[in-house]
Amino acid sequence: METPIDRSDIELPARPTTTLKDAAFAGVRWVLVARAAGEVLAFAAAVSLAHLVSPAEFGRAAVALALVPLAVILTFEGCASALVQRPTITYAQRDVAILMSLGVGALLSLLSFALAYPVGGLVFGQRTAGLIELVSPVFLLASVGAVPRAMLWRQLDFKRVGLVEVASLTAGAGVSVSLAFSGVNAEAIIAGALATTAVSSALLFAASPFRPRLLRRRDAAGDIAGFGIPAALAGLVHVGFANADYVILAARLSPTSAGLYWRAFQLGVSYQEKISGIMLRIAFPLYARTTDRDELRRLHERATRLHATTVLPLLAILIVAAPVLIPWLFGPAWRGAVVPSQILAVAGMVAAIMTGYPQVMLAVGRPKPLLRFNVGMLIVYAGVVLLAAPHGLTVVCITVVGAHLLILVAVYRLLLWPYAGVPMSRLLTDTLPALAGCLALLGAGYATREAIHGPAVVDLAAIGIVGGLAYLACIRFLFPAAWDDVSLVVRRVVPARRRSPATVPAFSPGAP
Repeated sequence: METPIDRSDIELPARPTTTLKDAAFAGVRWVLVARAAGEVLAFAAAVSLAHLVSPAEFGRAAVALALVPLAVILTFEGCASALVQRPTITYAQRDVAILMSLGVGALLSLLSFALAYPVGGLVFGQRTAGLIELVSPVFLLASVGAVPRAMLWRQLDFKRVGLVEVASLTAGAGVSVSLAFSGVNAEAIIAGALATTAVSSALLFAASPFRPRLLRRRDAAGDIAGFGIPAALAGLVHVGFANADYVILAARLSPTSAGLYWRAFQLGVSYQEKISGIMLRIAFPLYARTTDRDELRRLHERATRLHATTVLPLLAILIVAAPVLIPWLFGPAWRGAVVPSQILAVAGMVAAIMTGYPQVMLAVGRPKPLLRFNVGMLIVYAGVVLLAAPHGLTVVCITVVGAHLLILVAVYRLLLWPYAGVPMSRLLTDTLPALAGCLALLGAGYATREAIHGPAVVDLAAIGIVGGLAYLACIRFLFPAAWDDVSLVVRRVVPARRRSPATVPAFSPGAP
């Protein structure tokens, strides 16, 4: 009888040999298309849900929804991120990561289900506890897709990852809206999140299937856990930072106030993170492939400048348009979210500027300093929000902006400069074009809003067009380097029309 071959120590196929520039542009193209398609559907669903589900129900659902990103973070960062970061990996490491991910997912689902009423009911009430219990399977669902996602990222297969994301967001939006139309309230939002995670994991598994095997390889397990545990804890703390304000306000204020804050935070901060997700989807695998710290620094600096130039004007338009946009789009019940949205848009700008620093730290193999930093960040953020909560939503929002500014400075001083060589001086250099353009946009936008008092659609279109033109003119004539960056991405990401041979210019030795 033939003895089966032990492949535990055999290395998996190497990463593709495509250049980082080509991989970056291809990744941006596919992730951009996927995000645009998926988020249009998701935003349409959010608008529908805003008219079907009350702010108080949104406030309750927001607490339970905090477990959804937590599930992805703990199963992927803790058990699969090392597969992306390591230059080479073996079958043993992959198989150990699979078993660890499934085990962690199952355990966390059981714990969240068991603690939903004893803990959640005590802090947030029985209604919210039931929603936490309902969302608890998300950990196990996310664990199925953790290793397949890592393997696709390792191969820089952003096209397939993007298609999976579109399909899963479409499924989740369809489930939420269908249930809400049938009269279901907060449960409709939770069911949509579960459907999104389940479809995503199923499609990732289909794209990169695995067969978990029982292995006794302590060295492989130690390598995966040595990187994954601090990475997962850093991600856990970061999720805590992202949701600490929701949790505190849900516990200290009424469900309606928490729901209004949730809507404002979605508009001012979370929606820019959906655009930032284009960068984040490709940042970690690309940063991990850089050959030295100088290359990593240059890549991150350029990404920061381009990201700020792209995202900040959208938030500036929100500041101008919020008094018209929010009541018209979401309904009069959400009018109380106007001022909080305008304030939190500034926090969204700060968050956009510091997007990507966790990926830098993971790429250089330093999850432990990232964990320590995130713990300190969480303590400071939760503390200031807790102190501000009794003084109302406006004070809370201003406090959140101040905390984000403090964290931005700390990111450069304590992480990016010591570990990636990115100096604090680059912060102003990389963001000055976007900030100057936003000042021009705000001036033109406010003047337009005061001059036009027509239907909401006309007002919004005028604000967007006039403000956008002012921003583009400022960038084009005052900051040509930033303009060239945006133009380059547009040319490389948007497929050019295939030209016939007769129209292709002849090669000349002096041509670039």
